[in-house]
Amino acid sequence: MIKLLTLLAALFAQAQPDTAPDVGGGPVVVELFTSQGCPMCPEANALLEEIGSDQAVIAIAYGVGWWDIYGWTDEFARPEFAERQQAYVDAGEAMRVYTPHYVVNGSPEKMRFSADTVREAVAGARALPALVTAPGGAVTLDGPARAAPAQIWRADYRPGSVTRRIEAGANAGRAMAHFNMATAITALGDWTGGPLTLTLDPPGDGLETAVMVQDGPGGRIIAAGVLTP
Repeated sequence: MIKLLTLLAALFAQAQPDTAPDVGGGPVVVELFTSQGCPMCPEANALLEEIGSDQAVIAIAYGVGWWDIYGWTDEFARPEFAERQQAYVDAGEAMRVYTPHYVVNGSPEKMRFSADTVREAVAGARALPALVTAPGGAVTLDGPARAAPAQIWRADYRPGSVTRRIEAGANAGRAMAHFNMATAITALGDWTGGPLTLTLDPPGDGLETAVMVQDGPGGRIIAAGVLTP
C-alpha cells in the first residue's frame, strides 16, 4: 500500500494558503537545513529527531555545504538542497542563508534557532490536508484553477538516526547524530489546478519519500504526504 495524496477542491481556492480551511488529521512538514561544520547543528539535529517522533510530523533534514570552507566536507550536502534553502531565503525575511535553518510548513519567515522557538512554531502550525491510503504509486491532485502554479516536489530521505564522527572544522572530535537525512529532492512539475495524477517510482531501498505541494518557489506548503511500501 502507498499513501495516496488527495487534495479536496476547497483547499485550493484562490485565497492565500494561510487562509485555507484547517483540516485535522494531516501532517505538519518540518524541514531543517543543517551542516556537519555548524557548531549549533548537533543540537538542531537532535531537536529534529525529537520533533519527528510525532507521527503527525514529516521531518526532513537537508545537508548544506556552507561550512565546508572551514575544513570539513559535509557528506550529506547536495547543491539542490542549497538551492531549496536559497529559495526560502529569497521568498522570506532572511538576508542570507544560515544554519541551522528550520522551516515549518514552508513558511519563509526567518526563525532564529532556539529549541523553544522551534517547538512553539511546530505546535502552532496548521495541519495540512489529510491523507487516505490506496494501492499503487499515484499522487492525485484536484481543485480549482490557480492564478499562479503550485510546485510539486519529491524528497527522498533515509528515516531514523545515524551518527557520524566529525574529524575537522568547528565540530572536530564530535560524534554528530543526523535524523531523516535527505538523499535527493526532485521537482515533479507544476500544478495549475484541475485533476492531475502522477505515477511515482517507489522509494529506494531503506528510504522514504515525501511529496510536497508548494505555493511557488520558497512558498508555503499547501499539502504533503509520505509514500511508504
